[in-house]
Amino acid sequence: MNVNAVGFSVGGALTVEAETGFDAKNRVRENQEKGITEEERLSITWAINPAPPFFIFEGKYRAQGICDALVKQLKPIMSDVKHETVVMPQSRVNLHTEENENLCFPCVIQREHNTTWRFSNATTLYPPLGIIALPKTIEPFLDENGRVSLKALVKSNKLTFAQPISRKYPDALQVLVDSLKQTPRYAPIAGTEATTRVLRQLEYGRVDFTLEYPSILKYFTLTEGDSKLQFYYTSELGEEKIPGAVGCTNNAWGKEAIDRINAALDEVVNSPVYRASQEFWQN
Repeated sequence: MNVNAVGFSVGGALTVEAETGFDAKNRVRENQEKGITEEERLSITWAINPAPPFFIFEGKYRAQGICDALVKQLKPIMSDVKHETVVMPQSRVNLHTEENENLCFPCVIQREHNTTWRFSNATTLYPPLGIIALPKTIEPFLDENGRVSLKALVKSNKLTFAQPISRKYPDALQVLVDSLKQTPRYAPIAGTEATTRVLRQLEYGRVDFTLEYPSILKYFTLTEGDSKLQFYYTSELGEEKIPGAVGCTNNAWGKEAIDRINAALDEVVNSPVYRASQEFWQN
């Protein structure tokens, strides 16, 4: 099969997907009909990393993650755009955007545009972060609404908190997590699929609790089998859902990329295939 580009390293990132010759010929013909030359054609580089269930690289649910589905639906709708997908760790994604390199990451929390990132319209609604732990750990801290205060867990001075090293939290929670970082009760977890590795550590009793999305616990139980771990809403965040978005480098290129993405999103988010994917992971 004729492939324009595949399987080479770019600044520590692996290119994993490019157009086939057949796709390229069809796309060129479509663009010619629209009066778009190759020189005028927008190119979007999509950064992804192994973080199930957002991006799933292997196993039964390979390429069926929450954000896999988004990119898969956007590409055919945005047929006048050249798409390239690269795998890179989150730290490198942040570095490239901070250095003003043209890049989009399809799996971020929607915020106001800032000097680094420009955000799309909402792509989905995520349940808020919550505590994942064994019930016996959390029961003494539950309030009358079945929620647990992260502040109370931190101040107990008894429990060890585990965090995937690239995970960032809302300010109200981040300040509490930061207060643990110079203590023996903080356990950072690095490496591939750190989110699921944290849950294994919880099951083994090596750490006591973490902050995560409920969809991560769902993926864990689907792939690892029944688990005694439970998800608990926090007193700090409650149950209000959070809009997801695509984030692109905030420059002239990123503005055009986000404008094109926004133009396609209505069709994507109303697609039965996309809606089924979101409902599967989010409910």
